[in-house]
Amino acid sequence: MGIAEAGENSFYLGLPNTLGRNKTSMLGFLKDKMRKRIQSWEGRFLSKVGKELLIKSVAQSLPSYAMNVFLLPVEACPEMEQMMCKFWWQASAKNNKGIHWKSWERLTIHESKGGMGFRNLIDFNLSLLSKQGWRLLSQPDSLVGRIFKARYYKSGSFLSGDLGCNPSFVWRSIMEAQDMVRSGVRCRIGDGSTVNILLDPWLPDYDNPRVSSSHPA
Repeated sequence: MGIAEAGENSFYLGLPNTLGRNKTSMLGFLKDKMRKRIQSWEGRFLSKVGKELLIKSVAQSLPSYAMNVFLLPVEACPEMEQMMCKFWWQASAKNNKGIHWKSWERLTIHESKGGMGFRNLIDFNLSLLSKQGWRLLSQPDSLVGRIFKARYYKSGSFLSGDLGCNPSFVWRSIMEAQDMVRSGVRCRIGDGSTVNILLDPWLPDYDNPRVSSSHPA
């Protein structure tokens, strides 16, 4: 599977109770933080290489901590991307206007395909959440794994879990990446006691990892 495991340190226990109902306003500090950081750069004389380095190493890493466990509001990511796009096309230190020759979607394409390799924050958010889902699946005996299992999937695994009744914001966020984890995960055959040969994905085929047969039995 192409999703790396998360580290042993878990930092999202107990956080759902601190967010309340209005997630947009509570997570709005990420936009303010990025806005202040970009504004501090606008007075400098920076080349395109310097701007690229600041965007990739600083601006795009600012929301990474929150995106590890929270699904950011839909409107938050485009607003932050618009700030970075405006800074990228800024003409000079004195003139904050510039011609946007390409859209941000084109800039997020990999460099080998003609883009700049900037991150799409929505996709990056989902990839970080999928790491948490992969950790729940691969380390079910961890403290966090036992807590979520007792609450949301008592008789199964992360892949069989659902939102349940009154789920926490963290669980809702991780569940958004469940389909991504399911599409990439494969069963490793040991003694075969926990694998359903006909239903579980265990074949080394990315497109069709399940057994398919037209035999009536």
